[in-house]
Amino acid sequence: MNRKNEEKDREGMKVLIMGLRSAGKTSLVKHVFEGKEWEDVKDLKPTEFVHTVEYKYRGLLEVTIFDAGGQKQFIYSYFTDQWASRIFSKVGIFIWVLDSSDKNTFNESKNELKKALSYLQKYSPESRNFICASKYDKHVITLEELRRIFANWNIEEISATSIPLGVAREIICTILDGAMSPQVKLKVDQLQKFLIKFNKKESASATMVINKADGLEIASAVNVKRLFNPKLKYLSIKSFIEPLDKAKEIFIQKDDIDFAVWHVGTNFIILFDLTEQFALFSIIPERNFKIGDMLHRLQIIKDKIIQSLE
Repeated sequence: MNRKNEEKDREGMKVLIMGLRSAGKTSLVKHVFEGKEWEDVKDLKPTEFVHTVEYKYRGLLEVTIFDAGGQKQFIYSYFTDQWASRIFSKVGIFIWVLDSSDKNTFNESKNELKKALSYLQKYSPESRNFICASKYDKHVITLEELRRIFANWNIEEISATSIPLGVAREIICTILDGAMSPQVKLKVDQLQKFLIKFNKKESASATMVINKADGLEIASAVNVKRLFNPKLKYLSIKSFIEPLDKAKEIFIQKDDIDFAVWHVGTNFIILFDLTEQFALFSIIPERNFKIGDMLHRLQIIKDKIIQSLE
């Protein structure tokens, strides 16, 4: 089991995302892996055939996304001898996106899912299979109905997702977090312990190391109870940073240092580049904050954080 996870971390896990047209597959991909919010993804053009893109989820797990367009002519071709083995082979995670707001397409979606699962059984029998009931803010089919209908299918979990309601990223992240190897989880635990020490020393309310591409935390430490929320790990920091443009902002650029500061209320919020891929986000009380001293201390811990992520 561990060996399989190690191989997935090294080679990249194949995630196959399928569903009928307009079910919200590409929106889900961009929401999770690029940190996009509803306004950014609500009017995307339909995907033609299969769009393949590589991401490094949380900066920890290499994934290759196969985003399969849901128009009838494309779905038909996926099950042909020419394409079936290419699409359904070596799948680690399979996600069927079912539009819960459209009862008229339910039977069609159910039939195509049945075909997909049969091909997965043939080409990727060890794949983990999931159903995401998308657009659940407008659902006409309940989660209970879906779980009853698909009770005896080879589905690990059926979950409700809605990007506008903020209950989509958490579902996909939970699936992917479960695919992390024990070695990666240990690395994250060690980094979290380091951030707890940093928080205590700086009297910081919260500190996170984030992955820039998706805006998701890699590890975090929170000292203030009102800020602690188990769902924090599913928040893209991009959605938090953008409103700060209205606050007083200071940028410091010196040599290869990128360091942004926002003064909000009685706190300073800092965003400090660690590498092209990672950044540190922290909330420091203004009584403990001097830019020059803080920049110096951040430079000291920078190498330790980078080393822990290697």
